[in-house]
Amino acid sequence: MIVGIDVGGTNTDVAFLSENQVKTFKFPNEYGVENILDRISREVDIKRSRLIISTSVPLNALTSEFDRIKVLSLVFPGPGLDYSRYGIVLRGYVNHRGIYVEEIDEDEIVKALESGEYDALAISSKFSIRNPVIEHKVSEVARRFIDGDRIALSHHVGLINFPLRINTTILNAKIAEKVKKLTESVKEIKEEFFYYKGDGGIIPWQIALRNPLELYNSSPAAVAYGAYFLTGIKDALVIDIGGTTTDFVLLKEGAPEVEEKVEINGMRTHVRCVRSLSLPYGGDSLYSGSLMPYRDGKSVAFGGDAPTLTDLLNALGAEIGSFQRSREKVGREEAEREVEKYVNSVAEVVRNYPAKTIIGTGYLAQHLVPRIAEAAGKRYTIPEHYGSANAVGVAVSRISLTLYARFDTERRLAIFNGEVDQEQFESISGHPDDEELVELAIERAKELALKYGANERDLADIDVMYFNSFNIVKGGIKRGKIVDVIVQIKPGLCCDVL
Repeated sequence: MIVGIDVGGTNTDVAFLSENQVKTFKFPNEYGVENILDRISREVDIKRSRLIISTSVPLNALTSEFDRIKVLSLVFPGPGLDYSRYGIVLRGYVNHRGIYVEEIDEDEIVKALESGEYDALAISSKFSIRNPVIEHKVSEVARRFIDGDRIALSHHVGLINFPLRINTTILNAKIAEKVKKLTESVKEIKEEFFYYKGDGGIIPWQIALRNPLELYNSSPAAVAYGAYFLTGIKDALVIDIGGTTTDFVLLKEGAPEVEEKVEINGMRTHVRCVRSLSLPYGGDSLYSGSLMPYRDGKSVAFGGDAPTLTDLLNALGAEIGSFQRSREKVGREEAEREVEKYVNSVAEVVRNYPAKTIIGTGYLAQHLVPRIAEAAGKRYTIPEHYGSANAVGVAVSRISLTLYARFDTERRLAIFNGEVDQEQFESISGHPDDEELVELAIERAKELALKYGANERDLADIDVMYFNSFNIVKGGIKRGKIVDVIVQIKPGLCCDVL
């Protein structure tokens, strides 16, 4: 049994998958993840199931609490480099080969930690992905001043560009404690589970705690893969009409496009997530003379006080919730006017996409997608389980790990995700060619995935995302080479559901 959960802006969707049989459920977010998991446990043996969670916690925290959560950023760029715009610059340096050449100054670090009020801490050393010793040492000092759950280390980001890695680490620090609390609450019911990433893959919770921005904006990926699984249509525009937003994701050859180096609140980062577009209107969008780009509680049909887009649809003949209450609040003529405006605004966006077919998802899809498709001149389909396609996408996706490897054959070093691997010393002695070292990185990524429960058949599709190699020559003699390689097990549908 596979259990997929997607925590959206308004509702939490749940999908059960067993031998390609799908069951879906929807809960209001007020229930909370712990209560929802408790309810699920009455339906299935959750301890023996694979549990995957897509959560809006990172997105919500960075949207609504960005300025409230103050982060102290400590930066160790090395001598002669001015990184003061990124935080407090301190002594301590690991060079480009991962050699610890300048000690940290503990008194200087303590002074920085005592310098002001902050809620979280980001520690970034320039070449920490080749040797994280400085970040570990500083973290030990910092734990005397701040809880470890609120400390983020840059080598866990695992990518080279230092300014982007600092930014990512600062944002990780802002959300680390929230993701840790959610993780602990889930672990009370199931010890081992997975989180869903923004690029459409799944990772074990242990990796998510080290780099929680991996989870950023995961719902568009979930709904895209859910729509593909439910319809089998490889090329289409997915329109997901949720409670808070209307989202657009383009499918090409059965996969959404992934965006690199995503900008969050004006900060360029190392975040990868599915490319999507959102309009700030959904089923719970307030109607107050016109449709507003925000929520103000529940729809009247579900016990709220002010009408919403859902209530407008009820006024036009839909029967959602307590539809009679909606009709007491809103007249048919004004409802038709506002729904038409919404349909036209969505259709205008749809016309900009090359797809000929729309896949409608979200709980209002059956009421709105036919009108949108007609206005945009597109074909459409609305699959079974359309209201919880996001949770289905979470359930059907496979483990997708990213591995940064650095090989220094002269020093006989293999470093994986910032940590030196003693066992690989013998494997890289001599003068291996580039292909051998790339294969070592790929094999290590596979080993990690299998350790966390991946099916071996899901590991056939691995991308080399970055590669750089240069020879070390001393006295006219080649002494070795240094190779940097980043590999990723590609996101996609897991073999268990194909």
